[in-house]
Amino acid sequence: MKINLENLKYKHAKSRMKEIKAFYIMLTGCILLTPYLIFINMKVNPEFQWFWFPIFGFAVSVFGYAFYLFIGKNWEEKKIKDLLEKEKINSKSL
Repeated sequence: MKINLENLKYKHAKSRMKEIKAFYIMLTGCILLTPYLIFINMKVNPEFQWFWFPIFGFAVSVFGYAFYLFIGKNWEEKKIKDLLEKEKINSKSL
């Protein structure tokens, strides 16, 4: 049983690390793409600054994913633990 628990913890940590890595890759992509979009906009049509629209979209997606990853996931895991503890208590009382 101890081996299974350690294996599950390892799998959970590995999947969590993949999600964090994906977040940082997305953040890096947004940071690298933003100056390019500003440059293109200023070269082609400096009167209308359309680059604000994708920057706003990048910001919303990065903040949303960060909220889910660093705050939302914790809430989800805590709720699962609470439900499992309640189920243990209910099964002991029967």
